[in-house]
Amino acid sequence: MNLDFQPVQQASHLVPESIYQQLHTLDLLDKVQVAKINPDFADGELLHEQYNVPFESELNCLVVQGKRNGLVKHAAVLVPYGRKANTGSPAKHALDVSKVSFAPLEFVIEQTNMEFGSITPLGLPNDWFILADASIFEQTDVIIGGGLVKSKLQIATKDLKQIPNLIVVENLAK
Repeated sequence: MNLDFQPVQQASHLVPESIYQQLHTLDLLDKVQVAKINPDFADGELLHEQYNVPFESELNCLVVQGKRNGLVKHAAVLVPYGRKANTGSPAKHALDVSKVSFAPLEFVIEQTNMEFGSITPLGLPNDWFILADASIFEQTDVIIGGGLVKSKLQIATKDLKQIPNLIVVENLAK
């Protein structure tokens, strides 16, 4: 990989405050790594070509909302790059909702204080869930958005499991 990773603790300017605070709370500031990237190459294929990031290490993070009886639940959905999020049965069951749809982009950006193209499962509102496809944990380390389109985070999957409200879901990616 051609990304110059360093501990978030040493490069806090590359992540939003909410991510820094959550990593501090989880005692992961020195374990999660951040790298500055050219925002023009933030997308999966371009990230792979420009920085030699293996596709199997890249994750996509999408935000969905589920509804049941007037109650709305939000969740970040983590799937391997190149696969689509299955917002059908796996997501509905994990969130205990009857309907799942993608959350409005403006709402997501406002609630997360993150940039479009770099939403990440770290530093989200406390009442949001994180649904992670089970296949992600076949990798030792993964690359996720840094909250700012100019950065990427590298996190060990064992550390990813420490994020509050994380639910590992079989067949979430299709």
